[in-house]
Amino acid sequence: MYGINMYYTVKTLLDKGKSLREISRILGISRKTVTKLRDKTKTDPIEIPKQNRSKKLDGFEDIILEFLKKGFTAKIIHNILQEKYSLKIGYSTLAEHISKLKPKEVYIPVNKDPGEEAQVDFGYFGKFEKDGKKVKVWVFSMILSYSRYAYYEVVTNQRTDTFIRCHINAFEYFRGVPQTVLIDNLKAAVLNANFYEPILQQNYSQFLSHYKSAPLTARVRRGQDKGKVESGIKYVKNSFLKTVQVLHSDFYKMKNKLESWNNNICNKRLHGTTRLIPEKVFCDEEKNILITLPQKRFEIYKIEHRKVKSNAHISFELNYYSVPFEYARQEITAKSNGKILKIYKDLKLLCVHQISESEGKYITKEDHKPPYKQKKSETFYKEKAEKIGQNVLLFLLKLQKEKPHHWHRLISGIFSLRKFYSNLIIDAACKRAFDYNALSYKSVKNICETGLYKVDYDANENILKAQGYNHELIKYDHLY
Repeated sequence: MYGINMYYTVKTLLDKGKSLREISRILGISRKTVTKLRDKTKTDPIEIPKQNRSKKLDGFEDIILEFLKKGFTAKIIHNILQEKYSLKIGYSTLAEHISKLKPKEVYIPVNKDPGEEAQVDFGYFGKFEKDGKKVKVWVFSMILSYSRYAYYEVVTNQRTDTFIRCHINAFEYFRGVPQTVLIDNLKAAVLNANFYEPILQQNYSQFLSHYKSAPLTARVRRGQDKGKVESGIKYVKNSFLKTVQVLHSDFYKMKNKLESWNNNICNKRLHGTTRLIPEKVFCDEEKNILITLPQKRFEIYKIEHRKVKSNAHISFELNYYSVPFEYARQEITAKSNGKILKIYKDLKLLCVHQISESEGKYITKEDHKPPYKQKKSETFYKEKAEKIGQNVLLFLLKLQKEKPHHWHRLISGIFSLRKFYSNLIIDAACKRAFDYNALSYKSVKNICETGLYKVDYDANENILKAQGYNHELIKYDHLY
């Protein structure tokens, strides 16, 4: 009589397609014996006996339950059992054991009043042909929680501006606005997923405020919170998408077909949960409860992130727009509605630009430059000249008249002489240069350096000649 192991061996070899002769040769037994063993496995199946293995977690249930009450995760508990109790056990084994210890959560359906809530989400539709190329497509869904009246729209991205535009289209489809909108933790709407105090995307928050609605966020990994819209996504995929995928992959055909399906099938069907027709419930009980649409649509801004260049400009739609120089090389947010460009640092508005229709232009605000590079006003120069002296002001006025294109640089040079000379000396030098019509920075500088500002006018001509001037200064001025 052969042992149980021989039965297993024969059965295994038969399952692998070995012939009776091969098995006989491999095991060194007769074909007759192999035949008996084969027939035995057919008429009297042999079950593999269960081995009694001691459970590694025996005696640790109370410890694990205590950790669970404190809110410890399976990962933390696994680390503690290994380090503190030297328990050698795999994480997956522990996680499976913990799942059996945890009490099962019971989900209670929550009923909403008419007009109280809408739920929104995106669902992936796959790839479709659009303008000659394959693009990823998502379906946006907004469902009124009370009536189950739904709006669907296909999009090719999940940006914030697209998300908001879909909301506007949905509100206009409903001809009203729900009091609250329950959103998933989408990047288009939520920056930081926190059930108690989520940080909402600024543009989305402003949008809902404009429509007198308020946002609610679903808890992370709690699909039951937005079960109505998730069921709506499943429904549109099963009832609409599967049929379309068999017929064609054209984006525009699919888009038009979805609108017809939404109006004539989706909202007119007998709803599987409520056993009512969404359109009828909406028209009879919910339509007139919704918040009235505002007179003016919310203005949608396209939002992009940019890094400010070292010259304190950002590149935006083929032009370059300035930001305050302090923000050079920093990350900023650019918001545009096609006409106006708003630039933010976090939530702080830095500046606003009119968008240029030209290309390759630098659009620069003067006050965005460092102070020493800003173009000064005429008043600035006059006030600064007057502080030095009246003669400097008269010199400036004459410069403006005689040299209208260069006076800024000339007078700036004269202002720079204050590093080396007092206001009295510069004022006296400007008076002498003015009297001789020597309207240049070099003339004033030379008078300061040589002390001509304190020489009597009678002796001046010879001294001027000694300094290299063979004619009156006015003659040299004509050479400019």
